[in-house]
Amino acid sequence: RIKSFQNTQEGVLIHGSLIQGYQSLNVRFQNKSVNHYIHKLVAKHFCPQNNPKDTFVIHLDFNKQDNRADNLQWADRSKVTEHNKKNPSVINRLIPIRTKNYKLTEGKVMLIKQMLKSDKSRLKMIAKQFGITHTQLNRIRSGENWKQVKLLDEV
Repeated sequence: RIKSFQNTQEGVLIHGSLIQGYQSLNVRFQNKSVNHYIHKLVAKHFCPQNNPKDTFVIHLDFNKQDNRADNLQWADRSKVTEHNKKNPSVINRLIPIRTKNYKLTEGKVMLIKQMLKSDKSRLKMIAKQFGITHTQLNRIRSGENWKQVKLLDEV
């Protein structure tokens, strides 16, 4: 919690604002306004920074609103990247689907996946039928491309 003692003796609780889910505080001093992230302020004053290269602060429980000192840790860019790979909101985020100017639609990809599932169709024939390359077909099969498209029995 942050209190302002500017106009009162007992202080007024400041809520600040949110920037991309992180609580922030705008501080004015000598006609200059500076924005501070609350988790960075808490980490700066209450969490040990073992390495000077650790310039980022991560939330251990992935909750951007939980700014307790025991939930914060200093990290470098590689640690942040590794930490975010485990973040449920990053893992489960919706990948925007851009289908303008694509040869394939989601419906066509579902058909391709069904044809790939049955061993009756040859890859070369499927590729020719849909006007795509054999490589593209392999990428669809492996899930590298169009992984968000699932067959009805996979959902």
